Amino acid sequence: MDVLPSDLTKREDVRKVEQRLRADEAITLLVNNAGIGPKGTLLEDDIDYLETMIELNVIAANRLAVAAAQTFAERGRGAVINIASVVAFIPERFNGTYSATKAFVLNLTHALNAEAGPKGVKFQAVLPGLTRTEIFERVGGSFDRFPPSMVMDVTDMVDAALAGFDQEELITIPSLPEVADFDAFTAARHSLGPNLSHDKPAVRYGISKS
Repeated sequence: MDVLPSDLTKREDVRKVEQRLRADEAITLLVNNAGIGPKGTLLEDDIDYLETMIELNVIAANRLAVAAAQTFAERGRGAVINIASVVAFIPERFNGTYSATKAFVLNLTHALNAEAGPKGVKFQAVLPGLTRTEIFERVGGSFDRFPPSMVMDVTDMVDAALAGFDQEELITIPSLPEVADFDAFTAARHSLGPNLSHDKPAVRYGISKS
C-alpha cells in the first residue's frame, strides 16, 4: 500500500494530493472524508478554528473533488464519494459553520454529478447522522450527551454507505428509513426552480409596478 501523508489544512499539501490524483491513472476512486467538527456553538467557538474548519471541510474538499472529477471525466471513468452530514438539512440545530460546510459538500456533489456524470464519472454524497468516531473527542466533547438510539456504529454507517454506492444512489442517508421522504424533499426543491428567477418581484411584496 502506498501512503501519501498530507495535512489538508495546508494548501501546499492539498496540491500535492491533487497532483497525485491527476497523474496516477491507477486511481479511480476518491473518498473525500477529511474533516473536523465544531467545538461548540457559533457564539462559543473560536473563529480561527472555524476558519481552519472551512479550509479543510470546504476548500480542500472542493479542490480534490473538482480535480478528481476533471481527471476522471477525461478518462471516461472513476468515482467520487463525498462525506457530508445530515446537518446540511438542519442548520438551526447545529454549529452553523460546520453545517454550512456540509451543505457545500452536498451542493458540490449535485453540481459535479450534473456536469461529469454524463461523462462516465460516478458520484455519491454520504450524509451520516451522529456516528461513533473520535470527531467529538478531538474537540473535547462526548457522545454521552446524546441518546444511544441516535448514534450509529461507524461500521454500520460505512456498510450502509457502500450499499448505497452499489445501488447507485447519488445521496445516501444511512439512517433514513423511507427513501420516499427524501424523494419528496427533492421534488419540492425542484418545484421551486421555475419561480426562482423572474424579471419582476413577486406580487406578495406589493411593490410590482403596472
